[in-house]
Amino acid sequence: MSGGFSEGLSEGLSEGLSEGLSEGLSEGTSEGFSEGYGEGRGEHAPRSRARPFGGGDIPGGTGFPGGYGDIARSGFATPQDLAFKPWAADFFIKDGALAFPIDHRLNPWALNPHLEWRTEDWDPAIRYWSLDFDPLLTEWLQTTNLAGPNVMAAREFAQQYELWQFDEGGPDNEQRLLKQIEALTHSDNRWLTPKQVTWWGWQRPGQPRDLVNAWPEINRELETLVTDMKDSRVAYLNEGRAQDPAMRPYFAQLLGIDPLLKPWTGHLMRCATAVAHIAYMYFKARFKRVRPSKLCPGLAVPFGPPEHPAFPSGHSTAAHLVALCLLQVPPIAELYGVADPQNPHGPRGAPKADDLRGASPPQCPLLWLAGRIARNRERLGFHYPSDSAAGRHIAIKIWESVFDLKTIRLPTVERAVHRAAAEWQRV
Repeated sequence: MSGGFSEGLSEGLSEGLSEGLSEGLSEGTSEGFSEGYGEGRGEHAPRSRARPFGGGDIPGGTGFPGGYGDIARSGFATPQDLAFKPWAADFFIKDGALAFPIDHRLNPWALNPHLEWRTEDWDPAIRYWSLDFDPLLTEWLQTTNLAGPNVMAAREFAQQYELWQFDEGGPDNEQRLLKQIEALTHSDNRWLTPKQVTWWGWQRPGQPRDLVNAWPEINRELETLVTDMKDSRVAYLNEGRAQDPAMRPYFAQLLGIDPLLKPWTGHLMRCATAVAHIAYMYFKARFKRVRPSKLCPGLAVPFGPPEHPAFPSGHSTAAHLVALCLLQVPPIAELYGVADPQNPHGPRGAPKADDLRGASPPQCPLLWLAGRIARNRERLGFHYPSDSAAGRHIAIKIWESVFDLKTIRLPTVERAVHRAAAEWQRV
């Protein structure tokens, strides 16, 4: 309790001081105190309002403004009862008995009806994401700090929903999603690739779902997660736990950001996270993919999983969009961007969207961190590899649409980029 309290309070106060009294007192102090006290309390301690998350690293309420009641969480969309549990890391087979029931796997498409995420499976305080999309974000804004630029960025993105959802509306059935996937994977749009929706049974435009070949793809992904569980989960467990509620501090540490000197760099990261949250939550509600541990209980996730669908990965979407938006700041791109092949040790720059979609995408420290955050969610057993790939692809498309194609206009994000650039100028 003392460790959680001190860490949460110190982080909250440092962010609060950097962002000013108006946002600092409402966001920093409440965030720090509620995270430290809410997560550090014992099972029989008095109930409190655990750290509130309005979604994807966005501080908000616990649900009271929306009438959801007292909802204690271990992290974003993770009930307190599903907090961290230690599992033995021993995979030694004794007398033919497996350490974990990893061979127990379920084909979601073999059941009638199919095994999909249901409305009641959502965290009660974010269940509104399973309803019709609200371009005004009415419910979400009830539990979010309205003073933050991230809220304005989220509003701007949500109100242009027709430019990124490609949803014709109508009954929520297979044909509607087939048409939507066709538009999302079309070569003129490229929000997703056909490979990323093979698990759903997508083949090609005009073709029905192929559920026979969808299961081998799902099972292959489950096998990959089992291998991750055996080989690397223990090594990355603490890192993954720390990134579960908030990944932004990892970007801040990689860049060596002093929040007192670079407050708008922090605002830019929050804006990117908020925009990503709007996108991935919408697509989660459309695809309704169950978590890997639902199909393979032997994955024995150490905490959670979060109470919202798996596809696409929210951490992958947000981490990659944060990295790409930071690379839109010229001084940051010069230091942490993609190297010029002709001058590998000279100034760096921002990548190109088409290069990022290629077979051998360029790398740089910020994109490396985004990929590592996404992989950690696979190592913990929360996401299939296709979830991570889809999140990365969606982030690339949002970034390209805003800064290159300019088909989506986010003035708040553009201003944050310019103001962040002023914080990094060398005199």
